[in-house]
Amino acid sequence: MEVFNNKGECCGCGLCTTVCKKNAIVMKEDSKGFIYPEINEELCIQCGMCTKICSYNSEEIFNTPIESYAALTKNKRVLSKSASGGVFATIAEQFIKSGGWVCGSVMEFKKGIATCYHRVTNKLNDIEKMQGSKYVQSDITDALPEIKQLISKKEKILFCGTPCQVSAVKKMAADYDELYTIDIICHGVPSVHLYNEFLKCKSSKNREICDFLFRDKSKGKGFKAKLVEEINGKKTEKIYPAHLLSYYHYFLKSLIYRENCYVCKYAKEARCSDMTIGDYWGIQKIFEGKIKMDFDQSWSCVMINDQKGKILLKNTQSAFELVRTQLNDIKQGNAQLSRPSQRTEERERILNLFENKGYKAVEKDFKRKLGLKYYGLLLRNYIYGR
Repeated sequence: MEVFNNKGECCGCGLCTTVCKKNAIVMKEDSKGFIYPEINEELCIQCGMCTKICSYNSEEIFNTPIESYAALTKNKRVLSKSASGGVFATIAEQFIKSGGWVCGSVMEFKKGIATCYHRVTNKLNDIEKMQGSKYVQSDITDALPEIKQLISKKEKILFCGTPCQVSAVKKMAADYDELYTIDIICHGVPSVHLYNEFLKCKSSKNREICDFLFRDKSKGKGFKAKLVEEINGKKTEKIYPAHLLSYYHYFLKSLIYRENCYVCKYAKEARCSDMTIGDYWGIQKIFEGKIKMDFDQSWSCVMINDQKGKILLKNTQSAFELVRTQLNDIKQGNAQLSRPSQRTEERERILNLFENKGYKAVEKDFKRKLGLKYYGLLLRNYIYGR
């Protein structure tokens, strides 16, 4: 028995492992590092629950957004740690203060190796760990049973993740009234394995990576990464513009996502969550000269998809600068609200290169394609990027 027919029909959410009463399903990495369910035939009783609950085999309710906003938190501490306008963290903190639980993605480093997973918490100091962009797949398989247990205790829960992860949580919750969901506008997800191999290429000899920020704001807004390393208890930092990093380049070009991301049924205007958030790309072009706004900050877009979404915003609206906007204006800078990322032959070439020769070969290929331009950009960043 198989949970899916082909890899394009699996988002790696792990919901099938949670509903299996015989614990016959585990998530395992394939040769490219993406996780997929594997069934132990000796334990499987052929009940079919795993395939019935899978999003690719069942109907879902999608809602067209009823309100749309540009949003920027007034909390400077939250804003400094957020990739854009600080919407999730602001709502999450209020949610916990009101007695609820929050589940969001965190990135952790142990002995130089990164793990990305969803944490369930009712502690305010955990929210900061959930802030910032994570251009990698977050594992929710351990979080799902925790959420299920909270549901049995009638707790109030806020879940934030990719649309496919939101779908998995909602299916498990079965219309539980005290579950609130926020999805992020998602381009697609690379594997944690590929991400770690990329980091190895960037790490210094005899130093251990202890953090990596995908969207560091210390040098202003924009795509800049910060690599933090440690040696003998002393931390050092390196700042990289996105165009100098192969991983960023391939991520932004949609060349390193898992199979299903290229046929994603959630990449459209109608959403499965209560609220959708993302970067408000092109905001200055839309609002400049029409309303006074701080365009030096990275604003978020917020789409309210149903009444629960309205409640989330109503309970925190005084904590934001909010500007009503049109959904079509948000869509101009977010193609994934209209269609999935496009799959190309280059995607196959890059991932096959990684599978057969490792990430060092991918890095070498990236530098070869840029040629002397790479070293010119590297020198420019060294002189002006600090």
